[in-house]
Amino acid sequence: MAKTLIAGGMSAEDAKTFANARLFGGVNGNFGTDITGIIQSGDRWEDPAVIGELYIRNMSALYTDSHWGESVNGVFRAALSDTDTVVQSRSSNSWGPLSLDHVYEFTGGISLAARQVTGKNPSAYFNDLRTPGRVRIQEAGEAAMVEARSTLLNPKYLKEMLKEGPSAAGAFAEAFRNTLGWEVTRPGMIDNHLWEDYKKVFVDDSLQLGMKEFFEKKNPYALQEMTGVMLESIRKGYWKASPETTRQLALRHTELIRGFGAGCGGYTCNNAKLREMIGNQLGNSAVRQEYRQAIEKVRRPSAQNKEVSGQTLKEKKITLQKDSEKKNPAKALGWIGLLVLLGIAAILIGSRRSSRK
Repeated sequence: MAKTLIAGGMSAEDAKTFANARLFGGVNGNFGTDITGIIQSGDRWEDPAVIGELYIRNMSALYTDSHWGESVNGVFRAALSDTDTVVQSRSSNSWGPLSLDHVYEFTGGISLAARQVTGKNPSAYFNDLRTPGRVRIQEAGEAAMVEARSTLLNPKYLKEMLKEGPSAAGAFAEAFRNTLGWEVTRPGMIDNHLWEDYKKVFVDDSLQLGMKEFFEKKNPYALQEMTGVMLESIRKGYWKASPETTRQLALRHTELIRGFGAGCGGYTCNNAKLREMIGNQLGNSAVRQEYRQAIEKVRRPSAQNKEVSGQTLKEKKITLQKDSEKKNPAKALGWIGLLVLLGIAAILIGSRRSSRK
């Protein structure tokens, strides 16, 4: 008996089977979505729809009694078709929407995927379970701003973080990357003034914490990345920055690269369109050339052999014993038996002497 086919080529029986599918995950057992890497490679895409499609493709494995971990074309897309709201549970104070990239990867990613299917941006909320007895729902944009105000823009928090040194600078750079991740996956969630505040605190040192000296001494490559992220957000049109701000950031970015060499993070070396934009902001041709040479020095190291100094490893030869030189097991057992007999004889002689006495 022929099966009745519905739109998309799926049989009515299969459609009924998949209609109740609610659990989806990574294809081929993968955990990640792979969207963070492409988001940070901004010269590889122009339309965020590419990222939405990547999320759908990589997270389409369904988990039901009869289809465990299988990816069936169209099922995940159908499940997203009526999505109005995305909710992320939050039960720990150890991470937030800006401090952990997996938050925008999954919450932002599925928002972008739903937008790709429905044509509209779903609402997004955090189900805040961190305080027992005080559960609350927090809108995603509000949650991001609360974290920014209490950490990245909070002088008391920053003073303590600056004591941590290079690792703190790396955490700042991570938060900047995640902020741009939200811009891509949920356009409009981050307001322009957050980028303005980032610039004031970390570039202009508006809180007078010695940011310039901190980064140059502890981790100049983190600030290279942070200024690169801000410039990429401008290039992509997420931050409507003034021409003066754009030029200031480009000059600070190149100053760090020329002074300390290129750290070559995702927003320093590997984005050709961003490098071109930065170069165009440098009026002085000599400065522009020096910037490009510093980047190429890291991206294309010299092939000439260079003398390497440091510890020298010494060769240690190990000689394997030949089979003929190995001890004969039978001979070894003979010696053991002889020693046992001698011990018994010594005991007998000792007992006889004792009886004579």
